[in-house]
Amino acid sequence: MKATVRENGLAKYTWLIIATMSMVVILISVFFIAFPEITFDISMEYPGSSLTWEILDESSKVGMRFLIVRPFWDEILFGILGLFCAWGLKKRETFAWKLGVFWGVMMLVAGIAIGLSELFIGEWPTVCMVTIVYSIIGVIALSCLFFVKKDFD
Repeated sequence: MKATVRENGLAKYTWLIIATMSMVVILISVFFIAFPEITFDISMEYPGSSLTWEILDESSKVGMRFLIVRPFWDEILFGILGLFCAWGLKKRETFAWKLGVFWGVMMLVAGIAIGLSELFIGEWPTVCMVTIVYSIIGVIALSCLFFVKKDFD
């Protein structure tokens, strides 16, 4: 027997909120995969380096492209997991709430971890905007899921 939950209030829209935030994660990642020079220049500018993408020789650009693009593939997978969670929430599957909490915690922890590494390891004066976006996504996801928890019990 398939376990489903009743439809009530915010539960109607939680899946849409999660899906939208997942698409934001995917789109940000695709943008930075397409333009690795932006990520490199920002990463060098924040700690005060004068090194830019244009200064690098071609063989260095190949290596840096790999180092920059690689983590964004993980973030695309985070986005896909979020879409799977949203799909489950839309169908009112009981597993989807727990998966959504996991996804929200994962996004929040990723945002915090990236921010701390930017501040303490990279010695940046501030965190980048994407870090703040991921942390906010985690908080919004967890908040929405907290308010609809009773609908998935």
